[in-house]
Amino acid sequence: MRGRNEVTPGDVGKRVSFQFELPNGFVGEAVGVLEYYDEGAATYMVRRKDGDLARVPARGVRFGKVVAG
Repeated sequence: MRGRNEVTPGDVGKRVSFQFELPNGFVGEAVGVLEYYDEGAATYMVRRKDGDLARVPARGVRFGKVVAG
């Protein structure tokens, strides 16, 4: 399922929100600061509030946006 993703690799350092689906059907969410975009892996790396790093596959994004605040 391909959704609407308003986040670009140029949004590094901004607060973002993603809903994504992995190939195995797992649906997840990631909210935090976009640390970097791994072009080779086509993956957004998001630093969550608790300090963990979430990997969001660009191909699996159902919804992605830059969050004000």
